[in-house]
Amino acid sequence: MSNFSKIVIIILIILSFFFIEEKYGKQINSLLSSIGTMPKIEMPNKNEETEQVKKPTDISNQTNETKNKTVANIYFLALDSDDNGIYKKVEREYNTKEDKLTFAIKELLKGPNFVEKSMGAYSEIPKTTKLNKIKYEKNKVIIDLSTDFQYGGGTDSIYSRMMQLIKTAVNNTNNKKIYLYLDGKQVNILGGEGIMVSQPLTEKSLEI
Repeated sequence: MSNFSKIVIIILIILSFFFIEEKYGKQINSLLSSIGTMPKIEMPNKNEETEQVKKPTDISNQTNETKNKTVANIYFLALDSDDNGIYKKVEREYNTKEDKLTFAIKELLKGPNFVEKSMGAYSEIPKTTKLNKIKYEKNKVIIDLSTDFQYGGGTDSIYSRMMQLIKTAVNNTNNKKIYLYLDGKQVNILGGEGIMVSQPLTEKSLEI
């Protein structure tokens, strides 16, 4: 290559440099400036990372809640394969901090839930029946319901709802005599059909 050619190439390189500087100089300077001011990225400490992974989740509350859970037995009605009426026991989970009998009676008055209904369960207890109170005394417990409990249906219906109540109460009370009151008065005769009720309540309390 001749000296003249080398000089021409050098001049072209110099001109190219000035062209680039003139057209892109500001962008290049801005990029170099931003690189210089980028924040420092700190990697996590491996020891801290390991400690976080090894630290177990606190499940003490969950464990206590699980331990405090138990079931109450509620009695509804259903039909067997021969269409005979039977008393169907279902289980409802509750927390042992609650009074078991109070919980069971409230659940009984609510009637069967959607799943239980789909399995044929039903109740003869009027939906308008309310629990006034449950009162504990030394050797007995009083279940006080609203008078709606005795209205509607004939003898068979009254008998069935009483047995629902008796079975549910007996299975959720610890060796206490159970008495039924309606709006504050002890029941001796129930419903328009005049069903005799002997108290304290047992499965032999009804005389038809």
